[in-house]
Order: sequence, then structure tokens, then C-alpha cells
Amino acid sequence: MTSYQLIIAGSLAIIISYLFSEFSKKTSIPSVLMLIATGVVLGQFFTISGEALAQPLEVLGIIGLVMIVLEGALDLELTKEKVPLINKSLGMAFLGLAGSVLAIGFGLHFAFDMKLGPAFLYATPLSVISSAIVIPSVESLSHKKKEFLIYESCLSDILGIMLFYFVIGMLENTDYVQEITDFSLRLILTIVVSILTSFGLIFLFKYIRAKVKIFLFLAILMGLYAIEKSLHLSPLILILIFGLMLKNSQLVFRGALANRISRMELKMMEKNFHIITRETAFVLRTFFFIVFGLSMELTSLLDVRALVTSIGITAVMFIVRYILLLKFGRKMGSALLTIAPRGLITVLLFYSIPAELISPNFPTSVILYVVIFTSLIMTFGLIREQKEVAKAPVRDLPEQIG
Repeated sequence: MTSYQLIIAGSLAIIISYLFSEFSKKTSIPSVLMLIATGVVLGQFFTISGEALAQPLEVLGIIGLVMIVLEGALDLELTKEKVPLINKSLGMAFLGLAGSVLAIGFGLHFAFDMKLGPAFLYATPLSVISSAIVIPSVESLSHKKKEFLIYESCLSDILGIMLFYFVIGMLENTDYVQEITDFSLRLILTIVVSILTSFGLIFLFKYIRAKVKIFLFLAILMGLYAIEKSLHLSPLILILIFGLMLKNSQLVFRGALANRISRMELKMMEKNFHIITRETAFVLRTFFFIVFGLSMELTSLLDVRALVTSIGITAVMFIVRYILLLKFGRKMGSALLTIAPRGLITVLLFYSIPAELISPNFPTSVILYVVIFTSLIMTFGLIREQKEVAKAPVRDLPEQIG
């Protein structure tokens, strides 16, 4: 393709993605499914090898993940009243991830004759809720449900990535005690570095007088993310902490620090970051899922064993989620049960499995099937929720929304 044809293709992709997003708002069908389908259709006309698409897919996924987590963090307010909500979402994210990994891992161990270690490694990406799908899909829900799901999905992403690389470390290092110690130290170091870095970046924003500086800061964040990842830290924690500190600056910049930077400067910085991250995340999400669709082979979907496995994995996920919601979300309604899609982070982690740990017995089409099934279940839940809200008496609406 010529340069102009690539520009036209890219422009059309963004326009189509926008139309999909608008269609999604009216129908509750996740735009991600339509983007993947677009990629699959394009793949029938353009022959591109999966290997050629692997690295672009990974780069798009990493940058997109950073933007999506930052966008989600900038939506979250931290107050004393929200502590119970945060604790519940953390409990759901942690126990949901742990329970799904154990259940799916043992299932893969017996179904595909995999060793337990690699089975748990493969189960981890399948157990992570995708904030890339959740965040743009829950706009129509009540504020409380929306906050819960954003917290849960962002925390699930972070915990899932940490667990994924922890399992890899355990499989590559026979000294388990040393690996656990190293992991704990890296986690503590990541949190300390993330807090100090976030303070530094916010203060730096005040002293840079250039008119164009948001993308400068995004470049710094991306560079720090890559550096921390190369040092085997957990860089998504940096992104989450930076976004939370910027959104909740009144809790951080108090006392002597309040005189260092004005509330107006902080609010302007937050507003600018929110706009840029939302727009950038939208573009990156568009190209990621189209490229993912391009990388899929339709013949792989004809694998009956993969289909049956995917149905079993999906069932296990929602059984675990149902049990946990009895404890953490019983009062929030049935919609929360259905909103647990797999997506960007599942694909990204799957493609990050080291070559020496890849199992030839595991059908890759399972990933696509699980993404499709969980997205369809979420669609059903959102449509049902909208119908219930529409049927509710007008006098009950404020109570439900609150």
C-alpha cells in the first residue's frame, strides 16, 4: 500500500470506530466485537502473517493499556465515604483473579496435559477483567456501579500483570523463596518510586512554560513505564498512582505543599490529561482490536475442542464471580455479574508468554472465543439493566442512580 492509502485506511478505521461507539451506546453491543470483526473481514482480503502483526499488536496494546488505566484513574475520586467501595472492588479483583486462575489452571492441566506451572500461566491472562472494554461500556450505569467496575477492572489489570510475571519468575527460577522475596521487594520499590515520581511530575508541570506539554508528560510516563518494566517492576502502579494523585490533588497537596501549586493549576492539568488520554485511548483501542482481528485465522475457529474449552472457561469465570458477588456486591444488582469481559490485557499477556513456556497443545483460538463470549454476556447484562431502569417508576429512579 502507498503512504496515502495507509492514511486513508487509518482515517477510515477511526471514523468506523467512532460509528461503532455510537452504535454501542444505543445497543450495548461492545464496539470491541465490531472492531475485531472488521479486522477479521479485512484479513480475508489482505494476506498478512501473524508474526508480522505480533510486534505492532504488542506495542499498540502496551501504549493503549497505559492510556486506559490513566483514563480510568482520572475518573476515580478518593474520599472516606468511598473506602468501603474501594475495599469491595479490591476484594473482587483479587479473589476473582485468584479463584479463576486456580480453577482454570487445574482445568487446563487435565484437559491439555499441561504441567501445573504453565497451566496457571495460561490461566492468568484468561482471568483478568479488561478495563479497556469495561470503562467505555459502563457509561449508562449508575455512578456507584460504574465506579465499582472501573476500580475492579483497573485493579484486575494491575494484579493480573503482576501475577503473570510472578508466575514466569517462579517457572524460570527454581529458588522459590528467593523469587518471592525479590517480588515483594520489587513491589515495595515500585510503590515508593511511583509516589515520588508522581509528585515530581506534577510539580514539574508547574514550571514548564511551553504551550505544548501534555504529550511531553505522556512521553515521560511511557518512558518510565518501559524502564520500570525492563527492571521487572510493576509500572502500571506508577500510572495508577499518578492518575489518582492528579484527580485527588486536594488529598495530596495539603499544608505546606498546598502553597507550592495552586488548585487552579492542578485542575487545569487534570482536565488536559483527561481529554488527551481519552482521545488517545480511543485511537489505540481502535487499531489494537482491528490488528488483533487481522491476526486471527478463521480456520482456527473451527476447532471444536477450542470451542468446548472456551465455554468451560467462561462458565468457570462467572461461577467464581457469582460466588464473590454474594459477598462483595449483592446490593448492586445482577448487572455486575455479567460485566467481566476479557480483552486487551488478555491478548497482550498471551502474546507475552516466553517461547520456552509456550504449550503446543493449547489452541490459540480459545483467546478469541473467550473475548467474544464474555463480551456477549456483558452485552446481555447491559441491555437487561437498561430495560429494568426504564421500567422502574420515576419516583424510584433517584434511589437506583444513587
